[in-house]
Amino acid sequence: MSGGGGKTALYALAYGVLGFGAGFVFGALREMVLIPRFGDELGRYIEFPLMIAALFVIALLLQRRLLLGSGALILAGIGGTVVLIVIESAFALFVMGQTTGEYLSSFDISQGALFPLGLLLMALMPWAVGKRS
Repeated sequence: MSGGGGKTALYALAYGVLGFGAGFVFGALREMVLIPRFGDELGRYIEFPLMIAALFVIALLLQRRLLLGSGALILAGIGGTVVLIVIESAFALFVMGQTTGEYLSSFDISQGALFPLGLLLMALMPWAVGKRS
């Protein structure tokens, strides 16, 4: 079943919001537990697979509920990632009070930032989950 545009949009919205929620929880865990215990770099490397696993579970549960085809899953993954970036950007800039430069540094792979890789995996996860179903 390929799913209509409404189901794809619903998947994307839910995926982005739930992905942000998971990231918020794991980010708090990283900052309050992992980094103080293991240091900045190792704390981030420990958190990363936990976040990817959470995205897998979110994508799996949404796919079981909405049953989208592979084309719709690609769109839902990209759309969900855009939703997450919008929420994440607003949170970082307006709630956390980060400067634009501070926020954009979280995308700097040369400085060890995992965020861009996480976004790529997030965008692909619904399609990957759909392939295994």
